[in-house]
Amino acid sequence: MRIAINGNRHQEKHLEAIRTLTDTLVRRGDDVVMSERFLDYLTIHLGDRFRMGLDYTPLSLQPKADLALSIGGDGAFLKTARWVGDAEIPVAGINTGHLGYLSAFTFDDPEKIYNNLLEGDFRVEKRSMLHVKIEVPATEDGRQKPFTKELTALNEIALTRGDIASMLRIAATINGRSSLNYMGDGLIISTPTGSTAYNLSVGGPILDPELAGWVLSPIAAHSLSMRPLVVKDSSRIELRVDARGEGFHLAADGKPVTLPLNAVLTVTRAPYGVNVVQQTEHTFTDTLREKLGLGNTLV
Repeated sequence: MRIAINGNRHQEKHLEAIRTLTDTLVRRGDDVVMSERFLDYLTIHLGDRFRMGLDYTPLSLQPKADLALSIGGDGAFLKTARWVGDAEIPVAGINTGHLGYLSAFTFDDPEKIYNNLLEGDFRVEKRSMLHVKIEVPATEDGRQKPFTKELTALNEIALTRGDIASMLRIAATINGRSSLNYMGDGLIISTPTGSTAYNLSVGGPILDPELAGWVLSPIAAHSLSMRPLVVKDSSRIELRVDARGEGFHLAADGKPVTLPLNAVLTVTRAPYGVNVVQQTEHTFTDTLREKLGLGNTLV
């Protein structure tokens, strides 16, 4: 089996566990490829001999693998999902971060890693992703050249005011019909997977991760009538932004880009998803209870 491994570079408490994992994989005869930056980080802390038997590739180059391991928190998982891209390689998270909502395994319970994960005793949930197409036309004075950019997100896209002090006015047109108008600090469009992330912090609902829907949640809305809205993930949403400043920020899974006010954003379901590895008997509500504390209190 060929296994791709990526992780964040804050693993000082877990270096020996990572060494044991990679040594086990090499002894089993698995081909191991690591993201180049992660391997460099581990080599600095574990020595040059650690690299023996390991292949590497940059995060900009999609790996060829049967299974991808993400070592870290949710940020590392999202980066690993971007690394895998449309190859739809199953991604298993080993949490060494704070929450690790997307991770099904930890080094504190190594038996689950060695006896279940590496032996193929797990299930895979296919999670949908957002695709956003950014189109910026040229300005009449020629100062802004036209360009197009496309992004994907497993959790959410967020439109925020960034450095400007005034609120944003966002027109969201769903399936070509009349617009919903949002005024405030911004707007989040979340997948079910991301409903427990940024969306939850602004009061949006939690969705079952396999539900075919998205949540539109305003950020610091200017009116109490602006409430979170759930729509079908087959929807096509066009977004236009107005403000007193010169631009706004768009973040796809936390990765920001600054855009001018004449940008037009079109949000659709991505043509591929992310295959998230889960423990066989673990349920969505188990994760909510264990990671978020939901439903732990008995009256």
